[in-house]
Amino acid sequence: MRMIVAVLVLVVSVSLTEATGCVSTSGLHCYKKSTRREEDFTCEWDVRNPEKTQTHTLYIWDSENKRFLTHINCGNQSQTNILLEELGMPNRKTDIWVQTQVGNLTCNSSKISVILGCMVKYSKPQIISMKRSAGILDLTLDKPKDDKSAIYEIRWRERDSEWQNVTFETEDRDFHQLHLQKQSSYQIQLRRQAKVQSPLCKDSLHALWSDWSPMVDVPLEIRSPPVVRWVQTNQTHGTRHITLSWDAPPAEESVGGVKYTLTLSVWPCKKYSGMQHSTVNQTYNISITYSEARISIIATNKVGSSPPHQPIIIPAVKHLYYCESDMPSHFTKANKKTCLEWYKLEDGETRPKTVNKTSNKSFKSITNEVDNFVRHYYFLHIKRKGHYQTVNMCPFYSKQKAPDNGPANLKISDLKHESAVVSWLSIPVAEQRGFLQHYVIWISGQGNTKFHKVPANKTSFLIKDLHPGTSYTVYIAGETEAGNGPNSTVNFETNSKEKGLSWQDLTILSVCVLALLCTLICSVAARRLKLLPKVPSPVIDTTEFRCPEEQDLSQMMEEVHEFVLLLRQDLSKPGENVTPEQNTLLQDFGLVVFEEEDEEDEEGGVTDLSSMKSCFYPNPSYRGQTLHLPEPFHMTDSTSKDNDTESTYRNGLFFETRVLECDKTSL
Repeated sequence: MRMIVAVLVLVVSVSLTEATGCVSTSGLHCYKKSTRREEDFTCEWDVRNPEKTQTHTLYIWDSENKRFLTHINCGNQSQTNILLEELGMPNRKTDIWVQTQVGNLTCNSSKISVILGCMVKYSKPQIISMKRSAGILDLTLDKPKDDKSAIYEIRWRERDSEWQNVTFETEDRDFHQLHLQKQSSYQIQLRRQAKVQSPLCKDSLHALWSDWSPMVDVPLEIRSPPVVRWVQTNQTHGTRHITLSWDAPPAEESVGGVKYTLTLSVWPCKKYSGMQHSTVNQTYNISITYSEARISIIATNKVGSSPPHQPIIIPAVKHLYYCESDMPSHFTKANKKTCLEWYKLEDGETRPKTVNKTSNKSFKSITNEVDNFVRHYYFLHIKRKGHYQTVNMCPFYSKQKAPDNGPANLKISDLKHESAVVSWLSIPVAEQRGFLQHYVIWISGQGNTKFHKVPANKTSFLIKDLHPGTSYTVYIAGETEAGNGPNSTVNFETNSKEKGLSWQDLTILSVCVLALLCTLICSVAARRLKLLPKVPSPVIDTTEFRCPEEQDLSQMMEEVHEFVLLLRQDLSKPGENVTPEQNTLLQDFGLVVFEEEDEEDEEGGVTDLSSMKSCFYPNPSYRGQTLHLPEPFHMTDSTSKDNDTESTYRNGLFFETRVLECDKTSL
């Protein structure tokens, strides 16, 4: 009866306080964080009106013994811890509520009736690692505080899609496999629940789920290793500054971020493989020595790492052929901050796989250990203020001797009557047996021998001052500090002078041909562009001139003969006969005498031209032509003077008409 009255009083008080401004709490639950018996409890609730100044008191009522187990003043906090000693036996059923006081008003939350010993709420699970391969996601989770198995709920989805969920239990280890069918990125969350063994805890009221874990992005696995590019930005004082760069994996593989781990092998004398550096950027700057450096990189996302690959090699600077300087005097002894690196360099270029390194030996000691007559190469590195630096590098021999062979493939080219060029292949480094200083050349011919020395980096020589049509022999040998090696020989014969023009003759001939070509080109261009005036054809106008009978024609090359052309007055009338002398004269000159018939004038009269005489000079090309009277034919009055003449030019012939006293025209 007392219980019923207390409940009625509580209900009435809650109603009155809400009406007057007091708002009770909600979401009350008490639990312990593991299944251990000695674990203390935590109670927490939600404050629905946090703006007002209010205080909270937690009450725990023992339903069987009808007494308060404890009541705790929590102030304005929304949770509190309860010691196990204050509860006594937590396996009995208890009533729990929170009383809120705002000023003079009080209000109570809803009451929960639970067995506190069954109330276990684990912390939200954490994903320790994920690995994704072939559509299967392997999850490794952290264990609960009591290190026992638990019930898990996992939910997943593609980005911006609906959730899918499944429940599973863990046994000895918190491990789970999730099948993800599509080749795309996902989001997942998990929560867990304790497995309580007591039969009193089987109802759903005591099944407390943990909070959901933070949402985690699940990318695709990285299928390809990053492709690293390097650029040397500077080289000074024995240090090379290198900038490394690479591309990020595709977007589906980069979801959730990618971390890059670089392994740098830049100090040759380092005992372990190299230094490791991690970065989330896609560039990295390093400083290395002049020796070879190796760099490897691995990209790691949330589900795994990129496949392993061979490290990139930054080669050493170009090997020197000769020592430029001696070993610095203050580095001749071994030092912990120095590193001496050396190896065989048999071909002069290729670094072998076996490289010797030491921090305990001096350069003098290693020269006594290496093979004689074989080229070696060394680097001397130091470590100074955290930076690596090369202070010297040089090829060296422990002992030297003359080369084993002479130069190969001797050839003669540009052969002329007084010069020739001899060329050869360098002696291989493996056959030099020492530092090659010169090539020694002997030219023998006509009982004389000439001697020359050529620098070791040259492979050709111009032989001058030779005699035409002469046989010569050339001997070439390599020279080291130990002496000359074997000779290589080639024979040749110079050209005779008759076999070709000298260079002076060729020069003159070339200039002449060039001048001729320029003249032809300019002439054609002038005609095409009409730069020169057109040459006029000769024009001889018809002019009148006097031909006096007294003129002396003895100097002329052509004879002038007088002949008479008679004009018939009528076709029916017989013409005058030409004398045989006149006919013969006309035929000798190839002239044909013909008669032209003049038209009758209006009065029926006919002009008589039989008395016309000519003083025209015959044209040199008169043969084969037909003599015509010039037109227009100028008639002269019979009353004119004896010396009246008229000249006419037609078809290359000059005609002169003269009117005589006998009223005949002479042609």
